[in-house]
Parts: sequence; structure tokens; C-alpha cells
Amino acid sequence: MHLDPSDLLPLRDPHLTGDLRSWRDVELPGLDRRAEIYVWLPPGYDDGDDRYPVLYLHDGDNMFLPQRAFGGVAWDVDRAMSALAGDGIPAIVVAVPCHPTARGDEYVPHGDPRLGGGRAADYATFLADHLKPAVDGVLRTRPGREDTLVAGSSLGGLVSAYLWTERPEVFGGAGMFSPAYYWPTEELGERCLRDVEDALRTGLPDEGTRLYLDVGGREHHLDRHVERLYVEHAERLLDVVRETGVPVRYVYDSQGYHFETAWAERFPAAAAWLLRGYAVAPPAYVLADLAAGAGSAEHLG
Repeated sequence: MHLDPSDLLPLRDPHLTGDLRSWRDVELPGLDRRAEIYVWLPPGYDDGDDRYPVLYLHDGDNMFLPQRAFGGVAWDVDRAMSALAGDGIPAIVVAVPCHPTARGDEYVPHGDPRLGGGRAADYATFLADHLKPAVDGVLRTRPGREDTLVAGSSLGGLVSAYLWTERPEVFGGAGMFSPAYYWPTEELGERCLRDVEDALRTGLPDEGTRLYLDVGGREHHLDRHVERLYVEHAERLLDVVRETGVPVRYVYDSQGYHFETAWAERFPAAAAWLLRGYAVAPPAYVLADLAAGAGSAEHLG
């Protein structure tokens, strides 16, 4: 896959904050389709030589521009990343739109011939073996796994976990917003979830591995059974992550609906944690206690 830096063109819109560009009408190898690939660049990118971590996002049309987003609501990733850059956490964002009619096919590993799914391996190959090397070849990225993240919502959360566990040599961190482990059927969703659990128990690389996971209490307002499954699956996955000791941040929003507004609200803190918060330095008293070789209960009350 070849991406020409001269074809990375700016997008102008009064809704936008910062520097959003895109490669237009790009062939996506192995996926039999073309798409516009969005790239958000941190402030001062053109004026320096710094290298940056990269966050790959699914459902790219939902990330920046309301007029292109599902339901007319975007995640406002440009605003969130501009604020993070201002706080000293700059990063590049690469966002890939979903398939216009067969989104679930590319985002779900195990499929049903009647309902969809089953092409997540093709999508993973595209992202890890074609798009990422092409992006690393033309942008000033930090290409290592610790600085390469993937995130998405619903089935995009599911495929983020798939990429994180199936290609751990590429993706060090994942953001799972309201993962939908009931589609296309509960049985197939269960297989997808077990695959992630098994990979975690088998072991992922220690350095830089981390997970952000969240879920709302109102993910499916028309089906209370599925609504419960969202929470049960998220908390089941959380239990396994805790067992393995992988750094994790988990957010449960009892009032959270399955929609862009909820994910837009949670995205800034999630991105901050994935980019820096997971590696927070211990407080001074902890360092002192560790150096002394004993705990200090007076700090813990």
C-alpha cells in the first residue's frame, strides 16, 4: 500500500479544531473497497521534527464531522486531541471509515452466512500489514507497539480487542467503548469474547500493554436482555484482565446510551489514559516506601 504525502489534503470546516487532513479515495488492500482515510495531526507538526504515537480509530466518519457522522453527531476527536496536545500529550490520529453496507463483516471474527461477520482477520491484515506501514512511511510516527493504539465503539470495540490480542506485536493498547459481544448471534459473540479471554490468559507482551474498557447501563433500550449482556460481558472481560495484571481503566456509566454522544463524552479521558495515564509515576511517598522496603500505613488512610 502506498500513501503519497502530497495527497494528504486539509479538510476545512467551521466545526473542526486543529489540523485535520485526509487521503481521498484510497484503495484498502484485501477489503475490496475504497475509502477516505482521515488524519489528525498535532499542533506544530509541520514546524518540527518530533515523532508521535498513533491512535487508530474505526468508524472514521463518526470521529470529526457531524455532517458525515451517524445520527449527525461526531465524537469531536479533533477537540479532544487538541486539548490533550495542550496538556503535553500530543498524538496522531488515523481514522478509517467502516464498510458502508457490511460494517459487521469486517469488525467481527466469527460470522454467520445469513447475518454477517467473519472478516475481521482481513481487516486486521489491512490495518496492521498495509495501512500502518504506509502511515509510518510518510508521517513522523513512533512505530513501536507501545506507541500504537487502536480504539472503537460497539463492534468497533470488539474488533479493537481482536487486533490487540491477535496482533500484539503491533498494537500495545486498545480502547473498547461499549463492546457488542452479542452480534451476529449470542453464540458467535461468546466465541469472540472467549478468544480474547484465552489470549489474555496465554499472555501478552508486558511492555506497554494496556486496556481502556467502558460500558453504559442503557446500551440497548429496546432489549433488556441485550442491555444486561453489554454489562455482563464487559465486567467478565474486566475480571480476566485483572487476573492477568494487565493495566486497565474501566468506566461504567449507568446512564450511558449506545450512541456517539456517550462515546464523545468518554473519549478525552480514555485517550489521555491510553497515551499517558497508564504509565503514571508513583507518588513520592510510594517511592520512599519502596526504597525503605516497607509500607507506610499512615499514607493510606
